[in-house]
Amino acid sequence: MSMDNIKNAERTIRISDDVLRQVAAIAAREAVGVAGLDEKHPVRIINLGGAVSAEVRILVKSGNRAAAVAARVQKAVKQSIQDMTSVTAVHVHVEITGMQEEV
Repeated sequence: MSMDNIKNAERTIRISDDVLRQVAAIAAREAVGVAGLDEKHPVRIINLGGAVSAEVRILVKSGNRAAAVAARVQKAVKQSIQDMTSVTAVHVHVEITGMQEEV
């Protein structure tokens, strides 16, 4: 398990990739138009040494523009990682693995 370090004048805080994955997953699920996350490989965090890159695989609710949903997920994941952990999210790659009809 990789850890990202946040340093300030008084201490170092270590944030695990598992925590970053959870933050990204929550943000992605809450984005408008997302039906859910891919079951096999929903979120991958790549530690870049002081920053991260995230890969998120989503299902889009039918009737939504896939590109617009992906853009919302990118923005939400990047902002949530940075706001909740103070780790810089350099890239957020979104892969749409399917569409799902609303029930």
